[in-house]
Amino acid sequence: MEKDKNNLHETQTSRMETVSSFQPLYEDAQRIEGGGVPKKVIWSTLPKGIRVIGYIFTALAVAMLLIALSTNFY
Repeated sequence: MEKDKNNLHETQTSRMETVSSFQPLYEDAQRIEGGGVPKKVIWSTLPKGIRVIGYIFTALAVAMLLIALSTNFY
């Protein structure tokens, strides 16, 4: 079995595949964690329980904002 120096483990990304991050300070951390560039969350792919908690949290934040705005006008 020959060991090729160019072979990478399947979880490692090569330098060419790595897209520079929005903040150069985070590049090392992202490479170490194997996450790469932060990705947008697709809510429809999350489990139902997490989606419900997210919707409740968002609704509460909007409700608190509306209550705060409405009490400032009186």
